[in-house]
Amino acid sequence: MDAHNRDRGGAQHEMGDVEINGDYFGCKRRKKIAQWLYPEKKEKGVFIREDRGELLVVVPVDFFMTLLSNSK
Repeated sequence: MDAHNRDRGGAQHEMGDVEINGDYFGCKRRKKIAQWLYPEKKEKGVFIREDRGELLVVVPVDFFMTLLSNSK
């Protein structure tokens, strides 16, 4: 797996903050994240969407990396 931090020091790379295998991802950090965004029970992740918005999924990074490595 090939990964690079593209946003060192707030450079704001035009394609995204992190590049993994040629795909770009943004990074967001907050002091506190809403608890409803975390998986509960035995869930692998959480699907989230605002009204009439795009469907997104929140998953732990280890699981995401496993999915990503298995997809290539």
